[in-house]
Amino acid sequence: MAVGVPMIASAATLPQLDGVWQCTSEETNNATQKSWVLYDFSEQGIVKSQEWIQYLNEREIQLEYSLFVNYQFTQKGDDYMLKPIKMAREVVSDPLDIDPFNAEQMRDLNGYRIFFKPSLTASDEAQFEMWYHITPNHHFTMDCEQKPTKFAGVSFK
Repeated sequence: MAVGVPMIASAATLPQLDGVWQCTSEETNNATQKSWVLYDFSEQGIVKSQEWIQYLNEREIQLEYSLFVNYQFTQKGDDYMLKPIKMAREVVSDPLDIDPFNAEQMRDLNGYRIFFKPSLTASDEAQFEMWYHITPNHHFTMDCEQKPTKFAGVSFK
């Protein structure tokens, strides 16, 4: 295969990631924002995710939603890339009528790519070093824990 051409990652490529991983980041869990992401690496070449985000202002919810994204999982050199191919969302609370999924924001969500380098820290723990294609120099780390295969409460859409 030619250098620079993305390859679809298979279960054989990253067997250590098979299953559901719940991830959080210190960067997005603070007094004004709470979040977690579930990644399901069980389907070959596809990663399903559920992300929950809550924005707060003086302990009052300003916006809360879940985002469900199916990604095509590809390998680019030593890095891996997640490209959105299907997306659904569920607004839980929007008292300020922020409308987080207007047409412009949906365009941005559908066009983004996430690059990451996973590293296992234990048999059921990992860190995902991640960055978006539009901000390649801004890396953030997701601390992840593998969940049982039949993780209760997962409602990937």
